[in-house]
Amino acid sequence: MNNPLTTEQHDSVWSPLYQQRAFRALMSAFSFPGRRQPLPLCSDATGPTCIAAVLCDNEVSLADPDQLIQPADIRRLGIREASLENAGFIIADGSRAPDFAPALGSLAEPEQGATIIVRVASLESTNDFPLMLEGPGIQDTQALAVSGLNRAWLAERARWNRNFPMGADLILVDDTQVVALPRTTRIRGGTN
Repeated sequence: MNNPLTTEQHDSVWSPLYQQRAFRALMSAFSFPGRRQPLPLCSDATGPTCIAAVLCDNEVSLADPDQLIQPADIRRLGIREASLENAGFIIADGSRAPDFAPALGSLAEPEQGATIIVRVASLESTNDFPLMLEGPGIQDTQALAVSGLNRAWLAERARWNRNFPMGADLILVDDTQVVALPRTTRIRGGTN
């Protein structure tokens, strides 16, 4: 059956074509931690909403303490809102220090650890916040520079992930790119 969607509709975060493209970008980001992946152009949402639209449905819970997703989009996603400690997904402003303890899962169910979608100012190459990454999916080391990420995120992430396989996965996103930092990724740096 032919679909009469226009190009503009394909650029909508609610378009199945957009979500398929964004999902591929996100899977590439998790396959190659620390490597910037371009998000498809989106005409009606910001980076955090784009990632939430790909990952979230009515089977998961979400906490958005910084209100980075519009209430109408939360309703449209059909997700259950939850406390920070119990949410499967958390949307957070990277410029603010994290002041919460996310779900970290258990030894029996490490997959119950939260995925935190962190909004940053930019993932473009910069000398503002140089990081060196190592671990699965990275051949030797991967350099990453981030603008708009409070340094406290690195200390908290290390604390949350100290009892591997329990922990939390991070997804850094601006409006055009995404980077995955799974709990298996080791991070050094974060200073000028």
